[in-house]
Amino acid sequence: MNKFFCALFVFVFPASIFAQVITTKEDAKGKAAEYYKRGDYDYQYMKLAAADSFLHLAVKEKDNFINAWILIGRLNSETTKNYKEGAAAYEKVKLLKADYDPSVTFNLGLCYMNLGDYTKAKSNFQQFLTVPKIPADQRLLTDQMLKDCDFAVDAMKHPLNFKPVNLGPGVNTADDESMPSITIDGRFLYFTRHYGSGAFQDEDIFMSLHTLSGWQRASSIGNAINTEQYVEGAQNISPSGKYLFFTSSDRPDGLGRADIYMARKVGDQWERANNIGAPINTPGYETQPCISADGRDLYYAGIRAEGYGGTDIWVSHLNADGTWGKPENLGPNVNTSYDEMRPFIHPDGQTLYFSSRGHEGMGNFDIFMSRRQPDGTWGKAINLGYPINTPGDELGIFVTADGTMAYYASEQKDTKGQMDIYSFDLPEQFRPHYASYVRGSVFDKESKQNIQTNVQVYDLETGKLFSTFSGDKVNGVFLSALPAGKNYAVEVLKDGYLPYSQNISLKDSNSVTPFEVDIPLQKIKVGETVVLNNVFFESDKYSLKLESASELTVIIKLLEKNPTLKIEIGGHTDNSGTEELNKKLSENRAKSVYDYLIAKGVAAGRLSYKGYAAAKPVADNNTPEGKAKNRRTEFLVTGI
Repeated sequence: MNKFFCALFVFVFPASIFAQVITTKEDAKGKAAEYYKRGDYDYQYMKLAAADSFLHLAVKEKDNFINAWILIGRLNSETTKNYKEGAAAYEKVKLLKADYDPSVTFNLGLCYMNLGDYTKAKSNFQQFLTVPKIPADQRLLTDQMLKDCDFAVDAMKHPLNFKPVNLGPGVNTADDESMPSITIDGRFLYFTRHYGSGAFQDEDIFMSLHTLSGWQRASSIGNAINTEQYVEGAQNISPSGKYLFFTSSDRPDGLGRADIYMARKVGDQWERANNIGAPINTPGYETQPCISADGRDLYYAGIRAEGYGGTDIWVSHLNADGTWGKPENLGPNVNTSYDEMRPFIHPDGQTLYFSSRGHEGMGNFDIFMSRRQPDGTWGKAINLGYPINTPGDELGIFVTADGTMAYYASEQKDTKGQMDIYSFDLPEQFRPHYASYVRGSVFDKESKQNIQTNVQVYDLETGKLFSTFSGDKVNGVFLSALPAGKNYAVEVLKDGYLPYSQNISLKDSNSVTPFEVDIPLQKIKVGETVVLNNVFFESDKYSLKLESASELTVIIKLLEKNPTLKIEIGGHTDNSGTEELNKKLSENRAKSVYDYLIAKGVAAGRLSYKGYAAAKPVADNNTPEGKAKNRRTEFLVTGI
């Protein structure tokens, strides 16, 4: 299989289904016929330069050789994408005999559409529709082309401010580079590189590191993933950079024509990739995966019997046992009877970008976006407009966490090769909600040694677990996306250690500053204290907020795992107000936690509570930030 086909899986609109091979008296004799025969043979075996040469010899020998002109048109328009030459050949056919073959008129319309001459394209499509007894599917396709012509004319009258920047020689070469995917911290770029020609084509996944001087020279991600025998491409790196999803075909463990694989990174090395299996992979075609920020949803392009036709975009949800659920179609606002490709789900979890040639656009694959609706469905597809979309193919886009920058592959005039990767400022109206991220490591407070354990992030508003992740086995570092608009609890509970909690609020913040969190775990000892950063009360009151539930669940689990552990709940205030009021408030808040734990089944003999008012400050009470730190709830280990 052609490796470039595996990654891009570009379905060409079926212009050739209208083509007919008609032999006439004018076409069948002499040197012209011999040149045509040799050109047709070379074309069938993709010897394009030789085919073009013989076909031009044929029409030089006999200028009215209609079949030779048609094949010249097909070679240039369908294979080499030389639409100008293709249009000239088809115009010659129409000049020789206007009604010779209806497909010529349709194919000529496609040539002009790809050249951006939508007036001529529309004229030819309209003319084609006058042909009697056009099959219904061909009529529908032509109607779609006419809609695209009208859309494109209007879009070109209202161009966007669009200035793509080539990523430079560290990434782009004389070969094709495509399908960019970047870790959420913006440090690592993964992309597909296609090189070679004919029987010696190859396609692999490469990576480039971003430094102050720009993108560094890319290198192959290694033979644990890239192989000499099989294709590897259409990749997506998880926001954390720890998991890579990609497409490969014809492997011994494959289930179909092309399957989705996953590999995990440990330290600086990738482990060997594994086929993710059924029900996502089938005997058919699955490609271009994209994993959600929380790691629970895998979007991809594939063909299934229950789809809308062509290639659709699907999503599979991760089950509690670690298996993938049955894929779900994203519905008619995203998928059409034609092809949808290259889904990208932004870390906000609410904005989907994809390529389609079934929605109204510039004529080929355009980039669209759709926003998740309150009921969970996807909203109407929105075309990103001209000149982000052009008469050619725009296959996929990657948008940074803050939503301001986008990356895509294109054949611009300044390309280092045929297709290069570019960045550009994403127009405001197409931006997602911003997302941030948390990065850090878990270690023993005394020894400073890395601790391998799970870090859990809860959505405090819903109380639901947002994501679970762990530090790298080698360096201990973790990285996780945090969509905006939420209030998060970061919780760690490790056997033999006291729990750790951190509050990260993106509820009302417009800042995209990442959160660096070092987590020093304390071994369970009498006298050690833990601040409960995610226990909340109404202002100047002692009733617990619902958002406190996830934090208090961690305390319950700690007590369950350590049946002899005893703790004191301590309430603390800042120095505002009178000592008497602060004493009462702090004690009542401590008692509220105490009562909650008892109501959840913790034995009263293992708990005590006390209000300390402002007697034990941990920060300066002369600043708002210091006062906030002093208003806290914590627990003290009183017995083990």
